[in-house]
Amino acid sequence: MLNREHPKDVGLTYFSHLKFAWNESKEAWCMGVVMFVHGLLPWIWDWEFSKYLDEAKKRIDPQDNVRKGKKTWGTPTVDME
Repeated sequence: MLNREHPKDVGLTYFSHLKFAWNESKEAWCMGVVMFVHGLLPWIWDWEFSKYLDEAKKRIDPQDNVRKGKKTWGTPTVDME
C-alpha cells in the first residue's frame, strides 16, 4: 500500500523528509563500510555499530512519536494487495 501522506504523518514536509531520508541513507552506507572492515578486522570499530543504532534511534524517534500520536494514517492512494 502506498501512503502519499507519509511525510505529513511523521511531521515533515516533502523536502525535509527527502533531506532526512537521504542523510539516513548516507549514514547507513558509511556504517556498511565500517561493518565490512570490522568483519575483516574484528578488533577495529568494535562498538561503532551499537553507537550508530543508538544515534539513529535518537534521530528517528521524533518523527516516530509524531506518527504514534496520530489516530489515523494517511489515506492509502494505491492498494497493492
